[in-house]
Amino acid sequence: MKENKKSNGSKIISVIGNVIFYTFILVLLLFSIVNLSAKKEDDVPTLFGRGFVTVLSDSMNGDKKDSFKEGALVFVKDLNDDDKKNLKVGDVVVFWGQLSIDDPKLQAHIIHRIIKIEGNNITTQGDSLRNANTTETNDISRIKALATGHVEGLGKPINYLRTSTGFALFILLPLFILLIVQITILVVNVVNRNKERLRIDHEAEKARLKEEILKELKEKQ
Repeated sequence: MKENKKSNGSKIISVIGNVIFYTFILVLLLFSIVNLSAKKEDDVPTLFGRGFVTVLSDSMNGDKKDSFKEGALVFVKDLNDDDKKNLKVGDVVVFWGQLSIDDPKLQAHIIHRIIKIEGNNITTQGDSLRNANTTETNDISRIKALATGHVEGLGKPINYLRTSTGFALFILLPLFILLIVQITILVVNVVNRNKERLRIDHEAEKARLKEEILKELKEKQ
């Protein structure tokens, strides 16, 4: 009974471990696919219209319900032309904009709140008090996505995954380990199957020899 309980316990632990491992791999692969989905520099990485951006500054660290801090991971919805027409003041959006007044070429995705809409001109501002006197006005065509939620602190590890070292350690290495584990399991199963087949053949041969010996003994009697 005790051995059966131990065996069942080991199987349950093994199944749970496999579920966690494969879920981890699946999540990493999805993040990788989303990252690779951006065709142009100013595209927001999305999969089936949903994606995420990482927050690189504290410009949205305010007192509103949907404000967020540096290092957050913000989930976004890709916007088509019809969606952009329905944007309203208070929405948090992602746009491709200039990071520095002194360097027009330094551009990246910026995520700020809409404070004014005039025709196709969208004016945005960060929630932080430091941004109280700073706004940006962009043509609606430069608005890329709408924020739908966020997780604080998750942006930094995701940024690390985007580096060559992070990708190698947390994407390629686990996939390599998974491949090795699967090959090992396959080899063990093949070996065990062959052993069982040999055992069955051996038992059959023993039974055949025993039958022949008994038959010869009967004939001699």
